[in-house]
Amino acid sequence: MNNKIRLFTPGPVAMSSRTLAIGASQLPYNRTEQFSQITFEIIESLKYIFGTQGDVVIFAASGTGAMEAVICNFLDQSDKVLIVNGGTFGQRWVNLCIQHEIPFEQICLDPGQPISLEDLDRRLSSQEYSTLLINAHETSTGLLYDTKAIGKLTRRYGVFFVVDAISTICADVFMMDEWHVDVSLLSSQKALALPPGLSFLALNKKTKLRLETKNCQSYYFDIKAYLANQKRGQMPFTPVIGHFMMLQERLREIRLQGIDFFISHHSKLAEYFRKGLQGLPLSFLPNSPSNALTAVRCPNDVDAFDLVTRLADDFNCFVAPNGGNLKHRVFRVSHFGEQNETDIEFLINALENILNNYQQTKNHIIMEMENYK
Repeated sequence: MNNKIRLFTPGPVAMSSRTLAIGASQLPYNRTEQFSQITFEIIESLKYIFGTQGDVVIFAASGTGAMEAVICNFLDQSDKVLIVNGGTFGQRWVNLCIQHEIPFEQICLDPGQPISLEDLDRRLSSQEYSTLLINAHETSTGLLYDTKAIGKLTRRYGVFFVVDAISTICADVFMMDEWHVDVSLLSSQKALALPPGLSFLALNKKTKLRLETKNCQSYYFDIKAYLANQKRGQMPFTPVIGHFMMLQERLREIRLQGIDFFISHHSKLAEYFRKGLQGLPLSFLPNSPSNALTAVRCPNDVDAFDLVTRLADDFNCFVAPNGGNLKHRVFRVSHFGEQNETDIEFLINALENILNNYQQTKNHIIMEMENYK
């Protein structure tokens, strides 16, 4: 086995030596003016990567925590929500609405199936729905939705538009204000290439009015408390201080090189991997994949979950399995974090080795059956 661990998972991801060094440093005390200045800098940089002039709230929570914060702060039983459910993370919006007793309907899509804008236009034009919840990128299938086109529809019909952009920002183009997104979400362990543990909610300027008219159903996720504390560069509760320090440095790097550089970087890695699979008996799930991740479909005689296990056990390569009906058919390769073409070539060679072993085993079985006859 190769001793180097290679992460091709959509979180956690391989982190830079600089990030790891900061993470290993002594934490500063956070109730100081110096830490407040760090927070102010982080918030301004987050606005840059979201593409918004509105507010950004920082939570010590996973991306699912930010999703729940949306439900708790902006929705109640008077709303009627429409959810685009194209996989695991569309289903998470569904589960959260069920948990909080928010009335909803869903558009259920087959894995990798894009949404019909005509159908969405028809539904939204009925004026039946107050809110649309989507994932810009359905990470379980690799599908990238046309958020820009969807934003035009929600604006036309006055529908509150919430976008989970957790695995989109810094990997694919995302322009919150320009695309008429009211609330969007991000977390630290995707294209930001940081440890899990931070999530972010960006709110456009008109969202504040909706925030004032709703009673938050959570103590910890009360956005009004966060906004009040962030005015002085602090959090209402103990922040993940080490993550703040790593985030500050990472955002400085992004602003220095420009977000377009990072989007291009992810695009090049995705293209290099997909070209490298040509000639192998593998295919891709969606027709509109993101730069963030490639969902790979296995042939019928190859078990995707077994392949994922062999990659880890035999090659120290970690890719993401899938769940549900896709567990044995599809695995996922992310293009986040500190990976390069050499790492991708190693993964492709490992896949080729495993697939050759499958074929040899298959040929052996066929020969045994022939001999038995």
